[in-house]
Amino acid sequence: MALPDMATTNIANANPALASLADIIEPDFTSQFALAPIYWLLIAAIVAVIGYAGWKITQRHRYWFAKRQAIKLLAQLEQHPAAAKQINQLLKRVLQHYQPAHPALSASSEQWQQWLAKQSTLTLPNLSQLLYQADSSAAEVEQFYIFARQWLTDYKANADTEQVNSATTTNTLQAIQQDKEQQHA
Repeated sequence: MALPDMATTNIANANPALASLADIIEPDFTSQFALAPIYWLLIAAIVAVIGYAGWKITQRHRYWFAKRQAIKLLAQLEQHPAAAKQINQLLKRVLQHYQPAHPALSASSEQWQQWLAKQSTLTLPNLSQLLYQADSSAAEVEQFYIFARQWLTDYKANADTEQVNSATTTNTLQAIQQDKEQQHA
């Protein structure tokens, strides 16, 4: 160790400018990756947008769970002998889940059938015969099953209420008028 000290002293004596220089000390290596604040804001905004999109997708997935479950239940009902009544109940349950105050839920069978027929381009068998008579054919049940599957896959939870409302109002007015006529007679 004596040699390096002597060598430094000899070099400093030979060149006085070198003696005035201080040793260069390298800074410690930082392992952090430093970004400008604007990039941190940009990253935070991107994370927020991705988080919001994920939350909305999750909410939408949960919202349509009842519809997906109904489609699975409908597939199980395909070969069931009393499938027509259960398919009808399934359609009403889906409608009640998404629109609990929908007037078609309390409508008569004829009004329910008219409303259902308006919702799809497929033909709907006569529900009053299919649901309330024991001699319904397998072809009609199959046709109702196909209709129900199409209705469930196309259902958007914003079903038209106008036809049912007008039919219900018309029937109510007719019933009131008949009651008045009976009272006067």
